Amino acid sequence: MNKYNRKLLKKKIYIGIMIVLLACIVLTLPIWNVTNIEVEDNKYYTDEEIIRISGLKDKHILNISFKEVKYDLLKLPYTKEVTVKYIFPSRIMIKMLERESLGYVPFMGTYLCLDEQGQVIEQTSKKDVSLPIIKGLSFSEFKIGETLPVENEDHLLCGLQIIQGLKKYEYEKKVKAIDIYDLEQIHLYVDNLDVIIGNIGDFDKKLQWLIQTREVYDMGVLDLSNIKSGQAILSPIT
Repeated sequence: MNKYNRKLLKKKIYIGIMIVLLACIVLTLPIWNVTNIEVEDNKYYTDEEIIRISGLKDKHILNISFKEVKYDLLKLPYTKEVTVKYIFPSRIMIKMLERESLGYVPFMGTYLCLDEQGQVIEQTSKKDVSLPIIKGLSFSEFKIGETLPVENEDHLLCGLQIIQGLKKYEYEKKVKAIDIYDLEQIHLYVDNLDVIIGNIGDFDKKLQWLIQTREVYDMGVLDLSNIKSGQAILSPIT
């Protein structure tokens, strides 16, 4: 190697070292610390809860594992999907997709909260959301995050279908309980009104009758099982 090439090599090494040192200095500046965390589409969990669990606050961007952040947030029972996006230079965007709680199932003095697919979101000692209790399901065990393993699967599907029908009219929070032990003799309990639905057939029509009747009567027994023939029987409590 001649003298010129040696000088050129030394110059390149010197420039390379300076670039590395400059990069190290720049990356240690406070500008790379996360100062702004935004959370979108969260309903069940607050922004503060999500930010705390994410562990992102005041962290340096090089010390963040987005895979770990998503993993920690997905541990939350109501979390279905998470997207974490870095926005230069110190902003993080967390977008949540939460499971929708549809109803509760009683289990050994507690309640199992189910989502729209019949999966168990959580086990709780009290209902945090005003949603119907589904009665009449047979099962002996469950796992959080999995579909409730009922012996009578048709009954679970029927219960979820009924609640979806109630949601159509924003009526799900008015129904205290749904008894689906007998699919030919389904009962809805609205305040002090026992509503006999019969089977799931013509449920939309039966629900419309219930809503109209409920505006006048709030207690007694309302039999809508023969509504297809135009017959509805109300037996008020006297």
